[in-house]
Amino acid sequence: MKPNFEMIRFTDEMMHIAEDYLRSNKGFLRVTVPRIVPVSGACENVDTLFEISVASDYNWFKSKRAYFAQTGQLYLESLLYAYSYLYCIGPSARAETIVDTRHLTEFEMIEIEFAGDFRDLLTEIEGFISNLVYESRYPQVLENYLPTFPKIKYKDAIQELKLEWGKDISSEQEKILIANHGNRPIFIIYYPNPMSERMQKLFEDDVPNLAIKFFNMLPYPDDPDYVLSADCIVPYGGECVGAAARITDADEFQKRLCNSPMLSRLKEKDANAEQGFEWYIKMMRKYPPPPHVGCGFGMSRIFQYLLSEPDITKVVVIPSNRGMLH
Repeated sequence: MKPNFEMIRFTDEMMHIAEDYLRSNKGFLRVTVPRIVPVSGACENVDTLFEISVASDYNWFKSKRAYFAQTGQLYLESLLYAYSYLYCIGPSARAETIVDTRHLTEFEMIEIEFAGDFRDLLTEIEGFISNLVYESRYPQVLENYLPTFPKIKYKDAIQELKLEWGKDISSEQEKILIANHGNRPIFIIYYPNPMSERMQKLFEDDVPNLAIKFFNMLPYPDDPDYVLSADCIVPYGGECVGAAARITDADEFQKRLCNSPMLSRLKEKDANAEQGFEWYIKMMRKYPPPPHVGCGFGMSRIFQYLLSEPDITKVVVIPSNRGMLH
């Protein structure tokens, strides 16, 4: 591996710009969150969890099984009672089996959680990415850039792509949507509600390649078949942000957890997986959070967009995937 000073400098500068924007924009505070976690540190795809053992003992922590964190989301959410604008930065560990130009086993993610609504969240994402675009000053990105992104409903996106309802949108299909909407960043909003009867039926029928979202996303008030969620898709990088409004009621959170496909999959590995969320539910009951929203910025995919680079391993100083472990 040849050291790349230009990439070291670029990633350092962009991370500095990103943090400065968050801190100066609304006074976000940075929180250092755990990176060895119970299952509450997992995203919706639990098949990519790295489980931790010590001397082949997966119960080394005595109370719960432990994993390398995929997200710090719930940790940030649990602290919103104290301060309304929080963020964290850290590696997200994914046991991705595919060795390609899109996936890494470890990548840097900036996550934010703050008091606000879904519209506030989309505006915050647009502002965050726009600030990086304008500060990076790359002509090929600025040429057709607009700071307000097209917002395409999931149901319209699948109609455009001729997909069945409930199906996930692949990276190749993301490219089609981007090309159809000006070759600039876009939002796909209002994904299927994983707890709706319509989606639950697809899970029961074991339909492949479903658009599975995290169980604590707030249902869309106008249609409970959907949730207040958004993926931001950019040229070259594809999906670089996953975002949603969050459930704030502890009873509703617990109900959705217990009926989620995520927990069902986790229990195949660990019958006591539900215990990994107990700390968060207790925090919700003791310190109820305000209505809030949040997202995770996959910085490497944003860097792909800024640099017009199709290969994600080229925008990481020391990349790691199943075929590369340094």
